[in-house]
Amino acid sequence: MTIPTDCESDTAKVAMNLIVEKHVPIAMRDGVTLSGDVYRPSDGDPRSTVLIRTPYCKDDPAHANTWINVLRAVECGWVVVVQDVRGRFRSEGQFVPFVNEADDGVDTIRWVREQPWSDGNVGMVGGSYVGLSQWLVAARSPEGLIGIIPAVTADDVHSGWLYEDNNVVLGFLAHWVSILLASSGLDEKSRPRIAALERNVAEGRIRTFRQLIEEAGEFAPYLQDWRDRSRSLVDPELAGRVEVPAFVIGGWFDIFLRGTVASFVRRETAGTQNPHDRLLVGPWAHGLMGGWFPARSFGPASSFDSLDPTSLQLDWLEEVRDGRNRSNHPVTVFAMGADEWRCFSSWPPEGADRVHLRLRPSNIDHPTASMEARTASLLDSPVPTIGGRTFFPGYKVGANSGPRPVEALHARNDVHAFVSDPVADDIEILGSVACRLEVNTADPAPVVVKLATLDGTGASELLCEGSSYSTPDAGNPEPITVDLGHTAVRVAKGMRLCAYVATSDFPRLEDGPRTSLNVSGEGPVLELDVLRLG
Repeated sequence: MTIPTDCESDTAKVAMNLIVEKHVPIAMRDGVTLSGDVYRPSDGDPRSTVLIRTPYCKDDPAHANTWINVLRAVECGWVVVVQDVRGRFRSEGQFVPFVNEADDGVDTIRWVREQPWSDGNVGMVGGSYVGLSQWLVAARSPEGLIGIIPAVTADDVHSGWLYEDNNVVLGFLAHWVSILLASSGLDEKSRPRIAALERNVAEGRIRTFRQLIEEAGEFAPYLQDWRDRSRSLVDPELAGRVEVPAFVIGGWFDIFLRGTVASFVRRETAGTQNPHDRLLVGPWAHGLMGGWFPARSFGPASSFDSLDPTSLQLDWLEEVRDGRNRSNHPVTVFAMGADEWRCFSSWPPEGADRVHLRLRPSNIDHPTASMEARTASLLDSPVPTIGGRTFFPGYKVGANSGPRPVEALHARNDVHAFVSDPVADDIEILGSVACRLEVNTADPAPVVVKLATLDGTGASELLCEGSSYSTPDAGNPEPITVDLGHTAVRVAKGMRLCAYVATSDFPRLEDGPRTSLNVSGEGPVLELDVLRLG
C-alpha cells in the first residue's frame, strides 16, 4: 500500500510515497514469530528506524500513534516498525509480562538492522509497558540502539510497578489486568467476570491482592508470581547500568512518577549518565497528558501536544545519532502554581535548598466536614483515594487523579492532619519530598501520607503522596520515612502545607485490616527541595 505525502516538518522537507507493510513476520531466537507493521519511504534509501513494541495491538491507530505520529515520522525520513509483543494479538507465543521483552527486543533490533531499508540506527519510543520494556532491552546494549524514550514508566517492575514500599498498588493492577484480559479472546463465560473485575474493586468487593488473584488468577497466572514482595522481576539498579542515551518523560500525577524520576537520577548516581540524557515532566496523569483535571487546569501550554511531541522526540534521536548536543539544560519541568515550563541543568536544580519543616496537629474545622461525614468514617471503611497518582477509576478522563481538593479528609476520624506555619515568602518546591514521623499501630499496616497546599479559606489541593509500612514493636514508637516522590510547585506567601496521615488509601492501595494509628513525638517533619523567591 502506498500513500502519497509531503513532509513540511523542521526535521526534513522531502516529497515521497509511503510504503506500509502489514503483519511482517519477525523470527525470534527460539523460533517464535512476532508480527510487525513497517512504515517506510518508498525511495529505498537506508533510513534510521523508530521501533515501538506494544502489548496493546499494533493495528490500533490510537496505540500505535500515542507517543509519536507514525506517518509524520515517515514523512520526516524515518522508518517506523510497530510490533505486537510475544503472545499478543498477531504475534505467536505466550504473553508473560516483562519476561521475554529483553530477548525479543534485541532480536527485533537485529532483524531491523538486516533489512535493506535500514541504515543500522534504531531508536525506541513509547510509554507505560512500552516504556519499561525499553529499559530491559537497553540493559543488553544491543548494537545499533542509539537511544530510548521511555515515558510514564518505571525501570523497576517490583517497586515501581506492582508495589509502593511493600504496599500493593491494587487499583492499577486490577485495571491493567482487566484491559489485557479483555483483549485476549476469552470465552463467553469468562468475559462477564473480567468485565466486573474493576467494578468489584471500585465498589469494595475486591480489596486485597489475594482476592484479585482468586478472581483473575486462572486467566492471568503470572499474578501468582507477583505475590512475593521480596522477589524483584527486574534488577532495581537497571537504569544505573544502561549506557544507552535516555530521554525520560513523566507526569507529576502519573502512577509511575517515582520510578520515572528515579530512573533518570539513578544514572547520575551510578556514573552512567549520558550527555544526551533528558528529563521532561509535566502536570500529567497516566493517559491524561492535557494538563487539565476536573478540579484544576494548568493552561493550554501545559499539554504534551503543545510541545509537538513527534518533533521533540525525532529531533532528540537525530541529535544522538549525529553526535550533536544542543542543550545545556537537560531537565525541563512544569512548575505548577506558576504554570510555566522551567529548564534546569540538574534535578533537583542547583540553588534549591534541602529544608526540614516541622508540622503541628491541625485544628482547622472545615464547614464541609459535617457530622454525617464524620460518622461515615468508621474504622471498617478504608480511607478513600482522592486524586493524586492514580487513574482508577476514570482512566483517560481524570475522574479521580491529579490535584483534587482533599479537605474532606479532615472529616474522618481515622485521618491525622498536620499543618505548617504560613510560608513567609513565595517559595517553589522543586525536587523530592519526604516525610519523617514516628508512629504506633496496633497491627502491621501501611502508613500513607498525602501532602496538600492549604489556603486561608481552608481549601486544599493535593500535591504528592506516598506510603511506607509499620511493623509494631510492643507499642514502641517506630520512626519511618515516607517517600512522597517529586514535584514542582509554587506555594504563595501565606499558604500552608498540610500532611494527612492514615493507614489506608483504597482503591489505590490494597486494603488491610482496620487498625489504630498514633503519630507520636513532636510531629512529622517534611524534607523538601525549596527555592526561595522572596
